[in-house]
Amino acid sequence: MPSLTVDHVTKRYRTGTEALLDVSFTVEPGTVLAVVGHNGAGKSTLLNIVSGLIRPTSGTVTADVGRGRVMWAPQRTMVDWSLTVRQNIELVARLTGTPVAAVDRVLELLDLDKVRSRQAEYISGGQLQRVQIARALVADAAVYVLDEPTAGLDPAAGELVMEHLRGRAAAGSTVLVSSHDLDAVERTASGLVLLDEGRLRAHLPVAEFVRRAGATMKVSVVFAEPMPDTMPDRLARTLPAEWTLTTAPDRAGLAVQVPLATGLRPVLAWLPPELRVQDLSAEKQSLRDVYLARYADRTPAPETETVTVQQ
Repeated sequence: MPSLTVDHVTKRYRTGTEALLDVSFTVEPGTVLAVVGHNGAGKSTLLNIVSGLIRPTSGTVTADVGRGRVMWAPQRTMVDWSLTVRQNIELVARLTGTPVAAVDRVLELLDLDKVRSRQAEYISGGQLQRVQIARALVADAAVYVLDEPTAGLDPAAGELVMEHLRGRAAAGSTVLVSSHDLDAVERTASGLVLLDEGRLRAHLPVAEFVRRAGATMKVSVVFAEPMPDTMPDRLARTLPAEWTLTTAPDRAGLAVQVPLATGLRPVLAWLPPELRVQDLSAEKQSLRDVYLARYADRTPAPETETVTVQQ
């Protein structure tokens, strides 16, 4: 049974801005689901609705948490400025009935031990972000909702946070996280939701999204000896339609660009047996690569967009 169901959610603000339009998807327990899209795509509005901070204009969000809870970390800094770092986190622990020992664990996890006694107003922006995340992670939850948790963090800290979220999902929690760090999303998330101008464009496993978005793989081959003069023309004649070929000027190697789903075996089978391969490498396009190539500079039309499917 899904731990989270977003059912035909629309949000219109009093200004007339339509932040979300008829968004529906489900999330299974044990999932890290990334919410991606441009600034203004509706990501924060969606997460605020899921966390219960604001109400949708229409539609519903259902969280099947049993005896668990939903924990939330907003994008904007929301801490108690007059409290120390430790007191900020302990406050949430006490409100949720979490053993105070959990506070020390999350302080250590997020490298906040050295500022634990400082008031929140006297620590850096990155440390404030860690405090905000710590307040969300200090308690066990069925669903964690985090809006841009790695924003303002150094790369090592951001990686630590995402790895911890993956651990929470592995333990059975559902994690819903928005992020512009697409490399971290690809390493951490099992699925993604793509929003564009408030509309749901895709809900897919990350690897499937990358494949459907037209990702390619560049296979570079070095031969034990240069190819015969006639070989480049022969290779060009037998090249499959969706592949592109570049031959080294000295005929000592080549590079072929193929759809990501092709894999290496068809490439090796395409090479004539008389060509002895000395070295071979493959470079796959990442989630970041395909997103920047396809979505960064335009708003895709719905009829040409990646098919939306449920996980």
